[in-house]
Order: sequence, then structure tokens, then C-alpha cells
Amino acid sequence: MVHAEFRKRNSQAVVAVRQLLLAANPQGYAATCAAIRDMDFRQEVGAIATPTLVIAGRDDSVTPPEDAKFLVDAIEGAWGKVLNAAHLSNVEDTAGFNDAVLKFLLA
Repeated sequence: MVHAEFRKRNSQAVVAVRQLLLAANPQGYAATCAAIRDMDFRQEVGAIATPTLVIAGRDDSVTPPEDAKFLVDAIEGAWGKVLNAAHLSNVEDTAGFNDAVLKFLLA
């Protein structure tokens, strides 16, 4: 879900994302969503030994900030950032997203 305020200010970005979704194969997209819905790797994430950045959207109802906090807490040394966004934080808060990624990569 995209913030209503974002939709008003960034109609071209909304149209672009919508076009990407419409161009996707519906069966493939649905199968991907089902696979993600059905997987549960909560027991395994603690084994991640790679530097990890977890970004969440403050208003993401699909993967809420609580899920991001779980990952940050479970992965040793992980960084977490919550942005003023819903599910597509890289589109809805591009500057915040890029800043978080650059800080992480440069650390």
C-alpha cells in the first residue's frame, strides 16, 4: 500500500510501479507471493554471518517494522532502518533509502 500523500505528489512513480505489476505474469506473481507467504526461516536467520541491512517501511502492513526488528535482533551485527513509507520504501522514500544503504556500505 502506498501512502495517499505519496500518490498525490508522485503520480508518475505510481504509474511506473503499476505498469511493472501489470506486466508481470499473473500466475508467476501469485506463485511467488504464495512461496513467500509459506516459507518460514525464522529459526535460520541467526546463522546469517554476512553484514546485513534491514529496511522497513513504518506503515508497511505486509512486512511491518516488528518483522524488521525481529531480523535485526536475530542477525548478529545487523543494522535496521525504518523509513517513512509503506511497502516500497525505495520508491516512497528514495532519499532515506539511499542514505541508509550508503551509510551501511561505507561503514
